[in-house]
Amino acid sequence: MTSTVSLNWIIAGRDARVSVKYFPVKKPVASRRGTLTEMGPAGVVTLVPVLATEPSKVAFYIAAGMLASWAVLLALIGVTHPDFPGSPARGRLVMVTGAAIVAATIATALATAGKPRGSERLPAPPPGGPSTTLRLAADPSGLPAYDRKRLTAPGGTITIRFANRSPVPHNVTIAEGARDVAATKTITAADAVLTTGLSRGSYTFFCSVDAHRAAGMQGTLTVR
Repeated sequence: MTSTVSLNWIIAGRDARVSVKYFPVKKPVASRRGTLTEMGPAGVVTLVPVLATEPSKVAFYIAAGMLASWAVLLALIGVTHPDFPGSPARGRLVMVTGAAIVAATIATALATAGKPRGSERLPAPPPGGPSTTLRLAADPSGLPAYDRKRLTAPGGTITIRFANRSPVPHNVTIAEGARDVAATKTITAADAVLTTGLSRGSYTFFCSVDAHRAAGMQGTLTVR
């Protein structure tokens, strides 16, 4: 189903109608902090944030569409009406309308901006329990893959020593469901260490760089 937002302006004595359309996406596929969906015959991958973890950007898309439509409309009227806007009053009306749309676009962009990566506070290690060190490495050729798909550790303080000898940037991010728990720095041809406290359960570890997770750079961490 396609949703349409219609805008009407009366400029230079004529009605101008602009329609802004946005399209929903389908076929959800698991992804970090959202849902990856395939759309279009070419299977284009689009990130759709989960409303529970990211603010909806529909308002921003509508405001941005209005701004683009306003710019195109002014260009068309300017080409077809050399005397546009025709009077100082109409000129002020055009300026005020344009400024209002720009302000709305900026306001919605700020209101729907998500938190930067790493801004969440990481949980403190649970009291007691053993301390376990695990080792994980990225494919040295640069392919988006780890050398292991499964890790196991007892509950308590868990340290992951991550080695990336490739020229491609990678990291290790641990998530419980859609919530990120901890992450290493993103590194290239270097080592990084992650230490966090985890209780019994099943966690996912993956690389959050670009589309590396979607390409298969992920695995399961089982805490017993």
